[in-house]
Amino acid sequence: MNILDIIIVITYLSIVFSIGFYTRNYIKNFSDFMIAGRNVNLALSIVTMLGTELGLITVMYTAQTGVNGLFASFHIGLAAFVVTMIVGLTGFVVVKLRALRVKSIPEYYQLRFGKKVRILGALMLVFGGILNMGLFLKVGAIFIHSIFGLDPNGQTLIFIMLALLILVLIYTISGGMISVIVTDYIQYVVLSIGFLFAVFYSINTLGWSNLFNSLEIGLEPNLNIISGLTL
Repeated sequence: MNILDIIIVITYLSIVFSIGFYTRNYIKNFSDFMIAGRNVNLALSIVTMLGTELGLITVMYTAQTGVNGLFASFHIGLAAFVVTMIVGLTGFVVVKLRALRVKSIPEYYQLRFGKKVRILGALMLVFGGILNMGLFLKVGAIFIHSIFGLDPNGQTLIFIMLALLILVLIYTISGGMISVIVTDYIQYVVLSIGFLFAVFYSINTLGWSNLFNSLEIGLEPNLNIISGLTL
């Protein structure tokens, strides 16, 4: 990371936070804060979902599975595509939940099973969410820790995680779901442009055939080991 890289990161974060704080003007009640006033159209909903799902961990594990399994790694994305398409075309679960006009899954639990189940379900969701988001938080901190070349033996990783957590909390609490949707939209646009540039740059630099040849050469030792075990 040089000065130009740091300036780009700071500029991007400043723009995102400025837009996020500006969206506070659109929050009039709890419904606006929690579910963006139920005014998110289909196109923006799809972009928001893509921006949410397409993050650092998704990119990293997809690249790693691509190196290890070549085109076999596409089964993960294919399965997700099929399931998402089925839910989108049939409205499975989603349509019923929208018809009930609930703001959260625990709220549905109360309508269906009672208040005790709602509390239990909320606690389970909170616990699972903390574990899940804790993993994402640590991976993001490790990524930042690595690209800045910080001391791996110090306590900087913990401070980075704490800083990321504080930034996310301030941003989300200030703008609610509206700010989250705006962030996802901006993230989707930036990632899409970045991915297109990276793909064309890689193909132009390495060559189309070399991409596949390099993967096959790297996979040969693993295939030989598997063949030896089979025999």
